[in-house]
Amino acid sequence: MRSIITLKAKKKMVQARKGEITLPVIAGIVIGDGAIGADGNLIEPSETDNSLKNELLRREYQRCEKITDTCYCYRMALDADELAGKVINEAALYDAEGDLLAIRVFEGKPKDADMEMAFEYEDRF
Repeated sequence: MRSIITLKAKKKMVQARKGEITLPVIAGIVIGDGAIGADGNLIEPSETDNSLKNELLRREYQRCEKITDTCYCYRMALDADELAGKVINEAALYDAEGDLLAIRVFEGKPKDADMEMAFEYEDRF
């Protein structure tokens, strides 16, 4: 698994610390299936990306849990019939303005038609 914090997220954080903007809240998780290249290897996310390689679903998170003073875990679940047959291999946190904040790519997770699946993403510093 490979993760990055996007340049947009970094820019928003420093602008908020300066008092130039109010930092938009994390709104949800987006998942996709486009992180495998033609060579069969994972495509590294770039800090300049503001979209997944192939977005399948964008949804507000359903639960957020405080892990430590510098880490929150966001969770989003798929119902049994959602995205059946897809192989999910990329995910990101997005904010209330729709910008991606952190992106990760991972070996594909096949989504069967008869099972629920959940994705968790930790926002950690």
